[in-house]
Amino acid sequence: MAAGYSFDVAPAHVTEIWSDRDPVKLAIHNAEKKVRASDFFGNREKVLIGADTIIAFDDQVFGKPVGIESARRMLTTLSGRTHQVITGICLSGPDPDSEDECTLVSSAAVSQVKFRVLSPALLKEYLDSSEWKGKAGAYAIQGLGAKLVYKLTGDYENVVGLPITLLKDVIAQNFSHCILQP
Repeated sequence: MAAGYSFDVAPAHVTEIWSDRDPVKLAIHNAEKKVRASDFFGNREKVLIGADTIIAFDDQVFGKPVGIESARRMLTTLSGRTHQVITGICLSGPDPDSEDECTLVSSAAVSQVKFRVLSPALLKEYLDSSEWKGKAGAYAIQGLGAKLVYKLTGDYENVVGLPITLLKDVIAQNFSHCILQP
Protein backbone atom coordinates (compact mmCIF):
# COMPACT_ATOMS: atom_id res chain seq x y z
CA MET A 1 0.00 0.00 0.00
CA ALA A 2 1.14 3.56 -0.67
CA ALA A 3 1.24 4.38 3.04
CA GLY A 4 3.85 1.72 3.65
CA TYR A 5 1.65 -0.37 5.94
CA SER A 6 0.09 -3.72 5.22
CA PHE A 7 -3.60 -4.15 5.96
CA ASP A 8 -6.12 -6.92 6.24
CA VAL A 9 -9.47 -5.94 4.77
CA ALA A 10 -12.48 -6.80 6.93
CA PRO A 11 -15.52 -4.98 5.52
CA ALA A 12 -18.08 -3.80 8.03
CA HIS A 13 -21.51 -3.86 6.46
CA VAL A 14 -23.35 -0.80 7.72
CA THR A 15 -26.01 1.50 6.38
CA GLU A 16 -24.43 4.88 5.81
CA ILE A 17 -26.43 7.98 6.60
CA TRP A 18 -26.74 10.93 4.22
CA SER A 19 -28.67 13.50 6.22
CA ASP A 20 -26.43 15.87 8.12
CA ARG A 21 -26.07 19.55 7.44
CA ASP A 22 -22.32 19.33 8.07
CA PRO A 23 -20.72 17.07 5.43
CA VAL A 24 -17.46 16.75 7.38
CA LYS A 25 -19.33 15.46 10.43
CA LEU A 26 -21.31 13.15 8.16
CA ALA A 27 -18.18 11.56 6.61
CA ILE A 28 -16.62 11.12 10.07
CA HIS A 29 -19.85 9.64 11.45
CA ASN A 30 -20.01 7.06 8.66
CA ALA A 31 -16.32 6.15 9.13
CA GLU A 32 -16.85 5.72 12.89
CA LYS A 33 -19.94 3.62 12.25
CA LYS A 34 -17.86 1.26 10.11
CA VAL A 35 -15.19 0.88 12.80
CA ARG A 36 -17.73 0.28 15.57
CA ALA A 37 -19.48 -2.37 13.42
CA SER A 38 -16.28 -4.36 12.91
CA ASP A 39 -15.98 -7.76 14.55
CA PHE A 40 -12.57 -6.55 15.76
CA PHE A 41 -13.79 -3.38 17.51
CA GLY A 42 -12.37 -3.30 21.03
CA ASN A 43 -9.58 -5.77 20.21
CA ARG A 44 -6.39 -4.23 21.61
CA GLU A 45 -4.28 -6.32 19.23
CA LYS A 46 -5.67 -4.54 16.17
CA VAL A 47 -5.71 -1.01 14.86
CA LEU A 48 -8.89 -0.59 12.84
CA ILE A 49 -9.32 1.96 10.08
CA GLY A 50 -12.69 3.06 8.76
CA ALA A 51 -13.14 5.58 5.98
CA ASP A 52 -16.01 7.19 4.13
CA THR A 53 -15.81 9.53 1.15
CA ILE A 54 -18.59 11.87 0.16
CA ILE A 55 -19.06 14.69 -2.30
CA ALA A 56 -20.49 18.00 -1.13
CA PHE A 57 -21.84 20.60 -3.52
CA ASP A 58 -23.89 23.54 -2.28
CA ASP A 59 -26.32 21.99 0.19
CA GLN A 60 -26.22 18.57 -1.46
CA VAL A 61 -24.29 15.48 -0.39
CA PHE A 62 -23.53 12.81 -2.96
CA GLY A 63 -22.62 9.29 -2.01
CA LYS A 64 -22.51 6.40 -4.42
CA PRO A 65 -25.06 6.48 -7.25
CA VAL A 66 -27.82 3.88 -7.17
CA GLY A 67 -27.93 3.51 -10.95
CA ILE A 68 -26.95 5.12 -14.22
CA GLU A 69 -29.59 7.86 -14.03
CA SER A 70 -28.44 8.75 -10.52
CA ALA A 71 -24.85 8.90 -11.83
CA ARG A 72 -25.96 11.07 -14.77
CA ARG A 73 -27.69 13.53 -12.40
CA MET A 74 -24.64 13.75 -10.14
CA LEU A 75 -22.19 14.30 -12.98
CA THR A 76 -24.46 16.81 -14.72
CA THR A 77 -24.84 18.75 -11.46
CA LEU A 78 -21.04 18.86 -11.00
CA SER A 79 -20.31 19.80 -14.63
CA GLY A 80 -18.31 23.03 -14.82
CA ARG A 81 -18.49 23.51 -11.04
CA THR A 82 -16.32 23.09 -7.97
CA HIS A 83 -17.26 20.59 -5.29
CA GLN A 84 -15.68 19.26 -2.12
CA VAL A 85 -14.44 15.72 -1.69
CA ILE A 86 -14.50 14.83 1.99
CA THR A 87 -13.09 11.64 3.45
CA GLY A 88 -13.72 10.94 7.09
CA ILE A 89 -11.38 8.49 8.75
CA CYS A 90 -11.67 6.76 12.11
CA LEU A 91 -9.05 4.65 13.80
CA SER A 92 -9.46 2.46 16.85
CA GLY A 93 -6.64 0.77 18.68
CA PRO A 94 -4.95 0.21 22.02
CA ASP A 95 -4.97 3.22 24.32
CA PRO A 96 -1.34 3.89 25.36
CA ASP A 97 -2.49 5.02 28.83
CA SER A 98 -4.56 1.94 29.64
CA GLU A 99 -3.98 -1.79 29.64
CA ASP A 100 -7.65 -2.54 29.00
CA GLU A 101 -9.06 0.24 26.87
CA CYS A 102 -9.05 1.14 23.21
CA THR A 103 -9.06 4.67 21.90
CA LEU A 104 -11.05 6.06 18.99
CA VAL A 105 -9.61 8.89 16.88
CA SER A 106 -11.36 10.58 13.95
CA SER A 107 -10.43 13.22 11.41
CA ALA A 108 -11.26 14.29 7.87
CA ALA A 109 -9.56 15.55 4.74
CA VAL A 110 -11.23 18.03 2.39
CA SER A 111 -10.19 18.65 -1.21
CA GLN A 112 -11.68 20.93 -3.86
CA VAL A 113 -12.33 19.53 -7.33
CA LYS A 114 -13.47 21.59 -10.30
CA PHE A 115 -15.03 19.67 -13.17
CA ARG A 116 -14.73 20.55 -16.82
CA VAL A 117 -17.96 21.41 -18.56
CA LEU A 118 -19.03 17.92 -19.56
CA SER A 119 -20.05 17.59 -23.17
CA PRO A 120 -22.82 15.10 -23.96
CA ALA A 121 -20.23 12.89 -25.70
CA LEU A 122 -17.86 12.89 -22.69
CA LEU A 123 -20.72 12.24 -20.29
CA LYS A 124 -21.96 9.32 -22.42
CA GLU A 125 -18.44 7.88 -22.75
CA TYR A 126 -17.94 8.00 -18.99
CA LEU A 127 -21.33 6.56 -18.13
CA ASP A 128 -20.84 3.78 -20.70
CA SER A 129 -17.55 2.84 -18.99
CA SER A 130 -19.42 1.87 -15.79
CA GLU A 131 -16.46 3.20 -13.81
CA TRP A 132 -18.90 5.37 -11.85
CA LYS A 133 -20.39 2.34 -10.08
CA GLY A 134 -19.67 2.33 -6.38
CA LYS A 135 -17.91 5.70 -6.48
CA ALA A 136 -18.89 8.73 -4.40
CA GLY A 137 -20.07 11.45 -6.74
CA ALA A 138 -20.14 8.91 -9.58
CA TYR A 139 -16.51 9.26 -10.65
CA ALA A 140 -13.03 7.87 -10.03
CA ILE A 141 -10.27 10.44 -10.49
CA GLN A 142 -7.66 7.67 -10.64
CA GLY A 143 -9.26 6.21 -13.77
CA LEU A 144 -11.18 7.55 -16.73
CA GLY A 145 -12.75 10.08 -14.38
CA ALA A 146 -9.53 12.11 -14.63
CA LYS A 147 -10.93 13.37 -17.97
CA LEU A 148 -13.79 15.03 -16.06
CA VAL A 149 -11.52 17.03 -13.75
CA TYR A 150 -10.28 20.49 -14.66
CA LYS A 151 -8.51 21.33 -11.38
CA LEU A 152 -7.77 19.71 -8.02
CA THR A 153 -6.84 21.66 -4.91
CA GLY A 154 -5.83 19.51 -1.96
CA ASP A 155 -4.90 15.89 -1.47
CA TYR A 156 -5.20 13.69 -4.57
CA GLU A 157 -5.26 10.53 -2.40
CA ASN A 158 -8.27 11.96 -0.56
CA VAL A 159 -10.15 12.19 -3.85
CA VAL A 160 -9.15 8.60 -4.62
CA GLY A 161 -10.74 7.63 -1.29
CA LEU A 162 -8.10 7.40 1.45
CA PRO A 163 -6.07 10.46 2.50
CA ILE A 164 -2.71 8.75 3.08
CA THR A 165 -0.96 11.80 4.56
CA LEU A 166 -3.74 12.33 7.10
CA LEU A 167 -3.79 8.62 7.90
CA LYS A 168 -0.02 8.57 8.52
CA ASP A 169 -0.30 11.64 10.77
CA VAL A 170 -3.12 10.11 12.84
CA ILE A 171 -1.17 6.86 13.21
CA ALA A 172 2.03 8.69 14.21
CA GLN A 173 0.21 10.85 16.76
CA ASN A 174 -1.96 8.15 18.31
CA PHE A 175 -0.73 4.67 17.53
CA SER A 176 3.04 4.85 17.14
CA HIS A 177 3.32 2.74 20.30
CA CYS A 178 1.84 -0.27 18.50
CA ILE A 179 2.59 0.20 14.80
CA LEU A 180 6.00 0.20 13.19
CA GLN A 181 6.33 3.34 11.15
CA PRO A 182 7.01 2.80 7.43
